[in-house]
Amino acid sequence: MYLEVLGRLRLTGPSGPLRLTELESGLLALAALRDQVDVDSLGTWLWDGEPPASARNRVQALVSGIRRKAEGIQVLVTDGRGYRLADRVERDVAVWADRLAAARRARATDPVTALELYDRALATFVHEPLLGPPATAAVEVERNRLVQERLSVLEERHETALRAGVLQGLVAELDALSARHPFHEGFTALLVQALAATGQQRRALQVFHAARERLDRELGVRPSDALAGALQAVLTGSRRPASRPGSLPADDAPAPPAALPVPRTLPRRPDVVVGRAAEVDRVLRAAAGLEHAAVVVSVTGLPGTGKSTLALEAGHALRDRFPGGTLHHDGGNLPGGTPVETLVTTFLPLLGVHPEGVPASTRARVGLLRSLLDARRVLLVLDNVAGDEDVARLADLLPAGAGSMALITSRRPLPGLAAGHHVRLGSLDPASSRRLLEELVGTLRTDEAPEATDEVVRLTGGLPLALRLAAGRLAQRPDLGFDDLAARLRGSTSSGHDLAVVHESLEGLVSGLLPPSRSALEALAHLPVDAFSGWVVGGVLGDPTAGEAALDALLEAGLVEPVVREGHDTQYRLHDLVRAHVRHTTRGDRPGGAGPSPSEVELLGSAAVARADAFLVDRPYRLVPVPQLPAAVAPPAPAPVVRRRSRRFFRTETPLFVALSRRLTPVRSDLAWRLLAQTALGTDASSDLHAWFEADREVRGALVGADDDSRLGVAHLLLCRAWLLQDRRSASAQARELAEAARRRLHLLGAHDAAAAASIVAALASVSLGHRADAERAVHAAETSIGRGGDATLAGWAAVVRGTLHNDYDELGPAAREFTRARRLLEDSPRTVAYALATLELSRVHRRTGELGPAVLLIDEALDLLASIEAVHMYSYALDARAEVALANGRPQEALDDAQTALDRALTSHDAFLAARSRRTLARARLALGDLAGAESDLRTVIEEFTALERPLSVAFAYQVLADVLDATGDRVGAGEALRLEEQAVRRATQARVVAPRRSSPGPA
Repeated sequence: MYLEVLGRLRLTGPSGPLRLTELESGLLALAALRDQVDVDSLGTWLWDGEPPASARNRVQALVSGIRRKAEGIQVLVTDGRGYRLADRVERDVAVWADRLAAARRARATDPVTALELYDRALATFVHEPLLGPPATAAVEVERNRLVQERLSVLEERHETALRAGVLQGLVAELDALSARHPFHEGFTALLVQALAATGQQRRALQVFHAARERLDRELGVRPSDALAGALQAVLTGSRRPASRPGSLPADDAPAPPAALPVPRTLPRRPDVVVGRAAEVDRVLRAAAGLEHAAVVVSVTGLPGTGKSTLALEAGHALRDRFPGGTLHHDGGNLPGGTPVETLVTTFLPLLGVHPEGVPASTRARVGLLRSLLDARRVLLVLDNVAGDEDVARLADLLPAGAGSMALITSRRPLPGLAAGHHVRLGSLDPASSRRLLEELVGTLRTDEAPEATDEVVRLTGGLPLALRLAAGRLAQRPDLGFDDLAARLRGSTSSGHDLAVVHESLEGLVSGLLPPSRSALEALAHLPVDAFSGWVVGGVLGDPTAGEAALDALLEAGLVEPVVREGHDTQYRLHDLVRAHVRHTTRGDRPGGAGPSPSEVELLGSAAVARADAFLVDRPYRLVPVPQLPAAVAPPAPAPVVRRRSRRFFRTETPLFVALSRRLTPVRSDLAWRLLAQTALGTDASSDLHAWFEADREVRGALVGADDDSRLGVAHLLLCRAWLLQDRRSASAQARELAEAARRRLHLLGAHDAAAAASIVAALASVSLGHRADAERAVHAAETSIGRGGDATLAGWAAVVRGTLHNDYDELGPAAREFTRARRLLEDSPRTVAYALATLELSRVHRRTGELGPAVLLIDEALDLLASIEAVHMYSYALDARAEVALANGRPQEALDDAQTALDRALTSHDAFLAARSRRTLARARLALGDLAGAESDLRTVIEEFTALERPLSVAFAYQVLADVLDATGDRVGAGEALRLEEQAVRRATQARVVAPRRSSPGPA
């Protein structure tokens, strides 16, 4: 196989190029450029850093698709938690690198041979690279890098030709390159040299002067040393190749300017800097652009985050890169800031201006300072700049010429400075916080009380200044330990304790907020969760527009910070010290006590149920109906974009919604039960259901009124609890009991759709328990209720249950008809779990009847659909089904991989039934691969799991497979006993049947 990425991506096999999708091309491209790829790197490469929540599943599907198209030839192999190209896959990038390395080795000793090698390398790389993968930012960056690499190689090649005297065609080639890349001074310098070498000195000078004018006019820069060196070679008659920047011989260098004072006013660098290596590196990397333009870096953060420390550390690291000096000024965050006149008057003498030579007007002084800075390579550090300074006038003082840099720290962003680089400082992580304490007080004291040390880290919020103050207290009082310090921090007031200076600075920020922003901050500090979404601010204020403005103000002040988590919407959080400060300063002033006030709870509750209702429109599970909202609750404004975002939304908001429903119970019980029901309908397998179950008990226990709304709330919550127990926990006996109780209540209240849903949940639970008669009665009750409402989705679910019943009892013809009918009923809303489930179960029927072609097509359709709607839980079931199809097709290794993945996911989501089912498939794959001991061990575990779940049919099939395993080991007695136990399990399941025949269909129901 040959993989090409230096052009349009193409994978060529024995039969010719393979037809690849855009995402498959992208995956192969990254694999060609890196030793290994994984889900994280592909998330940036394929989806621009915003991968779908099911990214791991999508990547597995892409790898499977490539393997399938490769017709048995190994292209990608699993490597740890990722993938890499197989050794037999050749890559054009490797050919390019090898040929280029050979050319560079020959360049110094045999330039003529090197030319041939360069040409061979360039023949590999002719077209624009990486055509075919998605046009993401990461792909564009890599494409740009490859293009620039090719241009550099072209420059090397032509410089080698010039050195070797191989001039034929060189001028024409360099002429064309200079025309295509008018600002590439290397090509222009080589063209000037080549023209001179071929006797065209006049045109060489014309090319140089045209380039100099173009650079001045378009970019405002002077010719580089390389281009200036080429001119010097023409003028002196020497025919040396153009020099690299910085390599100009000493005798050709311009004379140095007259000596001027070189100010070095940076204060001493900090003794201890911990946990800021990444931020310092960002400042140093920003300085890499100094040769092209002046660099301005803005560092912002809360008081005490270490902005000054970072500026000094980075400033000293960069000091030697600025021969013109380093200037430092500390504004002290003074109100009104430092007057520009003071800065100018301070800096001019440092730069060699005699006091008598200082102009009289401020404007003239600023002009003189800018002129002096423009003639030097200077680092300007402005520390603790207040946000209310005249930023526009301050911007006039910043260096404008290439080679200089400004580093500015402030509590708030200063947009008027037009900084090209921004570094936002937050708290130190716990490990770095502890390391800072160890550096300041010694490991002996931290090791004496490790838990108390961690408590001090928590109480200081990881804020470097707070940690230094705490450590300073210990240094001052050797009789105190970390236990004493933690107690002091817990019990002190904000005005009198060891962190008073931090709280004074925070109070200065808070007092500068407008009243709506202060109100929002107080409400957010009392929320029952740490992280909150942007809409919550408008919710607690009762005004989305005011909420947006307040959030902007809090972000600008640095009082809240973004929280980015994989698979979640972006949220925000208050710094721990900010929350503690606001809670302390508002203690006793709020009617809600330790939590949000009743009015804030009601406002936020109304906003939450309205928003949840909007997102439930796009939910993939559409079995349990959404309760109707109270008339007073208005839809969210502006309406949120909900398409394909429902799962992310509920995964993000579930902790808040569950906690808020409990706070709402004594204030607005009608909102409390609706919000909790909405959360149940939107939740997924990755959610922690324990908190929901606890809230359900509390909210349902408070709905004791005789009014219809309270009775409806109890019934809906019973139904939601039953659905979650059946769908997420496989607790079928309890789910059936709760669903029946909900059905009776809903029927009396005239809620026919909800009553039908309760009957379907009861039927699903009965099917799981092997109680056929109960399941059929429940489906009949559901269909009766559906007849009154005519809901097609509920009718589709009922058909799925009937099909499952037939399938479980080997009635494969009726099962196929019911699943086909379900798909037809649901064809107008195919992006639902019900449609995917009908498709999945229909594939099982085809697999059991030996129709493997349709089974494969249907399972692929189900997997694609489940991935698109991000139904992670059902996707795991589909993986198990695909493993069964692979077994039937004679591919046990593929079956083993899929079954193991399904088992891992089941254990993660605590789904006992799926865990047992996928372990059973795993055992069958082991049997097919000859691992009899592993198969037997798995099956005995499976039998125990299915028995505990009261799944007699599943137990029966496990015994049947165990009999096959024991028979293969030669244990005829054990195999016979397993068959006897199989028939016993079938009799328990069929109950009413007189004869319980041995199951003969291939595979489980």
